[in-house]
Amino acid sequence: MAFCKNCGQQISDNVSFCPACGTPVTEQTPNFNTGAPNNGAPNNGVPYNGAPNNGNNYYAPPVQPQIMNTDADVQANKSIAWLSYLGILFLIPMFTRKNSPFCQFHVKQGATLFACSIAYTIATEIIKAIIKAIFPGHLVTTYFGTYYTPSVVSNIFSVIFSLGSIAIFVLAIIGIVNSASGKVKELPIIGKIPFIADLLDKYFSKQ
Repeated sequence: MAFCKNCGQQISDNVSFCPACGTPVTEQTPNFNTGAPNNGAPNNGVPYNGAPNNGNNYYAPPVQPQIMNTDADVQANKSIAWLSYLGILFLIPMFTRKNSPFCQFHVKQGATLFACSIAYTIATEIIKAIIKAIFPGHLVTTYFGTYYTPSVVSNIFSVIFSLGSIAIFVLAIIGIVNSASGKVKELPIIGKIPFIADLLDKYFSKQ
């Protein structure tokens, strides 16, 4: 038997990856179970300065780290990380995968996209109201009734704002594809906006 160089878990000689943390077994870890026995008791851990642990004839095993190996983290959480880009649903991986750096990254990207879409919607509605006040449309009476027709300027801005909404949708698709395929990649244009990411970093640091 050998030990994983990352977490200290005992592993078989014929495995390629540690079953506990997913670290590749690239080289043989020294086996401390060989050699002279410790007063007839088995040596089940890595020795610390050659001294037994609390006089019980067993060496203290290493403390297993809490953060998962990157590859194992991605494989375990990419099936849920893509929810980060479906609006308010970013809260699902945010609260259910607090210890996953991979999910944390995509939660911050998705939350930034969600905040930008909310801000964009509010801004466009304000601008539309201002344009409507400056360039009011007119009523058209037909055989079927009276209808309000927006001004040409209002129609032009409506087309422009629709392009912005399409851009937000495209960014969401890019994020979904990146997370579902296990990529840690920032969204174009808005991916480096720090405000939401900084707030979430403070939240994750308290967990």
